[in-house]
Amino acid sequence: MRNRILLCMSLMSFIFNMDAQSIKKVLFIGNSYTYVNDLPALVTGIASSLGDSMYHDIYAPGGYTFQMHSLDPNTRAKINSDQWDVVVLQEQSQLPALWPDSVAVNVFPYADSLNGFIKANDSCTTTLFYMTWGRKNGDMENCPYYPPVCTYEGMQARLRQSYLEMGQMLNAEVSPVGISWKLTRTNNPAIELYNLDESHPSIHGSYLAACTFYEAIFHKSPVGAAFPSGISSADAAVLQENAHSIVYDSLDTWQIDTSHVYAAFHADPAGNMTFLFTNQSLNAASYYWDFGDGDHSSDTNPVHQFASSGTFAVKLYSARHCQVDSTFQELLIVSLPENEEDDSFAISPNPGKCVVSISCSFLQSNKNITYIMYSGSGKAMLTGVLDHSPQLIDVSRLPDGLYFLTLRTGNRTITRKIELR
Repeated sequence: MRNRILLCMSLMSFIFNMDAQSIKKVLFIGNSYTYVNDLPALVTGIASSLGDSMYHDIYAPGGYTFQMHSLDPNTRAKINSDQWDVVVLQEQSQLPALWPDSVAVNVFPYADSLNGFIKANDSCTTTLFYMTWGRKNGDMENCPYYPPVCTYEGMQARLRQSYLEMGQMLNAEVSPVGISWKLTRTNNPAIELYNLDESHPSIHGSYLAACTFYEAIFHKSPVGAAFPSGISSADAAVLQENAHSIVYDSLDTWQIDTSHVYAAFHADPAGNMTFLFTNQSLNAASYYWDFGDGDHSSDTNPVHQFASSGTFAVKLYSARHCQVDSTFQELLIVSLPENEEDDSFAISPNPGKCVVSISCSFLQSNKNITYIMYSGSGKAMLTGVLDHSPQLIDVSRLPDGLYFLTLRTGNRTITRKIELR
């Protein structure tokens, strides 16, 4: 007796996908631009109000530079204290805006060192540079030595250039807070982003930064998020929209990777005890299959033969760099006895399209013959009683694909494979 396999009606998917709700662990390393108004707490509050979760820590002594952080054992200890999803790096507000040779000597090497510490602790952590804003009326302290920083516009342009260069050199992402400020200053000048010192942020400025960070970290819009007291609902809406437009419209510029890995597959019978697994994953580069029977594969679209009937949880792990997503389908495989005499039960045409004819040589001696047409996934699609031979069955409403047609009478079961196309 030969065996024909039915794929069961039970199909279950379990996706470890973080798009619906995200949980992030984020470390902020910087100085007063980070701790004034408690920027990390503002980001956490936005995340919570939108259904996400963020655990954060902070190390931000006043006036600290990347060089100071790179030499501070407390900074290294903070980095090593957990497996962070994201570590935010904020340089002292003036240094990245100075002339390129100065930045190359006094900023870039220490950004490299800090990024190295981050990757040594966990190679999957994302380094996220905090692009800050130009001072309200330029950097008067350094203006005599470097005229481009004499104005807000010139200082902001240099900050943008330096932070983008850091991101490109270190394969890191950039949170474009300074560009969100520039848009708001241009389009919404009535919203005061600066403190009285014309350098540090007001609560509006910190909230705008937090909205920018939320989208950069979670890859979701901050529109509709909660906002702190001291900000009107109208101003909050403007700041949310401005942050969203800056981040979302230029993801490639900021090197923000939003291509999440998504694992999915489809299983089709492909012969005696054999199945073809069609990979439908997105944004993945490698795969690992566990067929639930002790066998595994790293092929993209494997063909697998099961040695016995039973229930098998077939699992697929799809990965790209540090992203991994998984899914499984629980397959119930049963053996159906099939008549060896090819002329006892015939289907024509096969492949069929609109109508197929069933011929059964033992119909005269068996008046109670039922037929069931199963889909490839084991779902009963058509049922009826065979009362004459040949008998026509209308299959025009069924989608193209592989099916199994079973005749049952008494203790006898006969199955044939049929393709509709």
